Amino acid sequence: MKRGLFIALAGIMLLLWIEQGLAVSYVWKTLAKILLFLVIPLLVFRGEVRQFMAFRETDRRRIRIALWAGAGMMAVIFVAYLLLSRFIDAEALTEDLAGRVGVTGAVYPFIALYILFGNSLVEEFFFRGVLPAQFRRRPGLALTVPPLLFAVYHVAIFLPWFDLPILLLAVAGLWAGGVIFQLANGPNGTILPSWIIHMAADLAILMIGAVMIYG
Repeated sequence: MKRGLFIALAGIMLLLWIEQGLAVSYVWKTLAKILLFLVIPLLVFRGEVRQFMAFRETDRRRIRIALWAGAGMMAVIFVAYLLLSRFIDAEALTEDLAGRVGVTGAVYPFIALYILFGNSLVEEFFFRGVLPAQFRRRPGLALTVPPLLFAVYHVAIFLPWFDLPILLLAVAGLWAGGVIFQLANGPNGTILPSWIIHMAADLAILMIGAVMIYG
């Protein structure tokens, strides 16, 4: 457990530093994330990976539940955006994406595809696969700590965009979402159900992002 937490905290701190402290492109940030959340954990925890990556063994009932949960998650995100959009400075957000990260309208479709299929899988692999496996003897912590770290990690992304109240609300929503993702998998299941829900949530966010960038 200590080893898994150390890797998680070190990875989150490094990515926060890379995200906010280094003037590097989205490509380099993505490579750093893949290294910290996928490659290193694969090397360190390769004996634990087989179980939660065995997608063919996923309970079909959990997949059906995940599809419905994903649709519900999309609806919640759309409603939240409609209610809170007046508190979000869309122009400043898109300018920050273009200037600091290099995400412009020209490359957005390609980045969106990676976020939808690649980034979501990397995050699920780490936060719903590797991390919970470190808490097998403490199921209460397994259901609370990984989702909390998942939420805190996203502060590295949201930090320049929102005022403190919206930022805290976003982190709380991500924590709750992380708990839902983890419950969808079950105690000894694969990460396929949570990946389905994660992709649905990302699809909603990417659609909102497209409205901001191209609208």
